Amino acid sequence: MRRKMRQITALLLAGLMMIACAACGKDGPAETKPEDKKQESAPAASPTGTPETTPTDSVQETALGTKVLTGSSGTAPAEKPMDETMRKAYADFAYRLFNSCVKSQNGASGNCLISPFSVYTALSMVACGANGNTAAQMNEILGLDEAGRNAFMAAWIAALTGQDKVAFTCADSVWVNNRFREEVLDEFLKACADSYRAEVYAADMNDKTVDDINDWTNKNTKEMIPAILEHGDLYSEIVAVLVNAITLDAKWAIPFDTERIDANGVFIHGDGREETVAMMHGEADRCYLENEYFTGCAKSYQGGEFRYVALLPKDGVSMEEAIASLTPGSVDSLFSGAETVTVNLWIPKYTTEYKQELQDILAALGMGDAFSFGKADFTRMIRTGAKIDRVIHKTYLSLDNEGTKAAAVTAVTMRNLGMEKTRTVKLDRPFVYMIVDGNNLPLFIGTYR
Repeated sequence: MRRKMRQITALLLAGLMMIACAACGKDGPAETKPEDKKQESAPAASPTGTPETTPTDSVQETALGTKVLTGSSGTAPAEKPMDETMRKAYADFAYRLFNSCVKSQNGASGNCLISPFSVYTALSMVACGANGNTAAQMNEILGLDEAGRNAFMAAWIAALTGQDKVAFTCADSVWVNNRFREEVLDEFLKACADSYRAEVYAADMNDKTVDDINDWTNKNTKEMIPAILEHGDLYSEIVAVLVNAITLDAKWAIPFDTERIDANGVFIHGDGREETVAMMHGEADRCYLENEYFTGCAKSYQGGEFRYVALLPKDGVSMEEAIASLTPGSVDSLFSGAETVTVNLWIPKYTTEYKQELQDILAALGMGDAFSFGKADFTRMIRTGAKIDRVIHKTYLSLDNEGTKAAAVTAVTMRNLGMEKTRTVKLDRPFVYMIVDGNNLPLFIGTYR
């Protein structure tokens, strides 16, 4: 009997201790949920994993349903510091692209502002999926073979984004159509993730994904460029969208004195129209530039790694003629012949925005196959093949007495080649209509005009 009473007493004490422990737990550290433990122990998701092989707990979802496939293959990208080969290849691309963009305006007096760096980076990602003659043309226009280009860009991006005094950011993303997810090659996505730090997403190509891409753009341009796409830009035949976004926030090494800003300065536009502007006055670097086309100067930002360069066409030299003279060799010569003298600089405060579709310009520069249904070869990107549909480029720049803020976005949309041929019927003029039966015999027939 005593033994039985001791057993009952022990059970009661054990129960009271369990209740006490549970009560203490409410005031103690929060208990780790099972799903929290799972997230802590789950490996990083590969951006190239298919929906079947990607761990479900590592696939996040945005509010609009885009799947975020984070991580990379785990392979450190090859890096190659900038050398003269890369420098010349990029400079040649930059000046040719700028010249072509200006020419595409057909004499219009509007401003032109491009970021060759953003376009070059986006095209370099696309080129990771190019094959055959398409790859050869892209390598030609970009100036380097793929392996060398990826290695140079990995090192250059790291160097630019690693500055102490100037905030330079570079972000890349690849948005894969869920419809073609099984057809898009893992090796292509790995190359984008490893060499360009690209985030990889899977989504339906609709207006919700347009909103997601625009949200990504807004975030990665620090709200300077709120959107790159418009509703209707994405549709079911789009295989993928590749996006690059960069920002620059740089303060002058020697700011313009606010007391030396002429609020009633005059700027004379190309068409002769005069405009009252806030004209800043101060000293530039001791670097006066001059050749047969331009006079100009440079002004450094903090840290000395970045400079603003202003080039004014000489009297009698048109803007188009001056721009056409810009080549890697002529610009190097301009700087090598700089005079080390005091330079008084007058420059207006200004903010400018620009948007340009580049597909026709890039085709004319030598990569036409990439845009052709019959010739494009992106079989290293997608098994069924694809072509570049559009290259959309947007820029923003604001310059004042403290410094410069700038942003650029380039979006490349890839269209599937394996789709049926499509035709369009637009009923925008008088037409005949019928209601037919199963034998295609008209039960009703009429006109609408």
